[in-house]
Amino acid sequence: MPSMEYTAFCELHREAYVRYILTRVGDADLSERIAGTAFATLAAIWPSVISSSRPEAVAWAVLGGLVDSTLHGVHSSAPLEEDEVYRQLPVAQADVVVLRCRMALSAGQTAHLMGLEEPTVAVRLRSAGRSLPPRLAGVVERCIGQGA
Repeated sequence: MPSMEYTAFCELHREAYVRYILTRVGDADLSERIAGTAFATLAAIWPSVISSSRPEAVAWAVLGGLVDSTLHGVHSSAPLEEDEVYRQLPVAQADVVVLRCRMALSAGQTAHLMGLEEPTVAVRLRSAGRSLPPRLAGVVERCIGQGA
């Protein structure tokens, strides 16, 4: 039987995880399956996850690994803009761009979901804006300017 902490974690993060996965892979059914696998993996290692200093960071690493391995074997049907962001940036920066700018999460929500501090989110977002081609950099700059 899952612990109350695990159940609460799943309820708190499931929607955002599925939205993030959908943004990356572009397929709703596949997104649900990946999320299910992520939560099953987390359940299997839950004692070490919850005892870590940043459980959300551990969970985000599990989720990201599953998405990356899935995309390695399957062509993404995500919007080309998302694919380009991931081709141009390290995954950690691209994830911040997607969460903040595409999914319109606040810096605090992004930080919590990824297991980061808010200043780290801000630094990654600004760095992404400087690294992307002008068309995509403009999207990031608008996102920064909105303070979403």
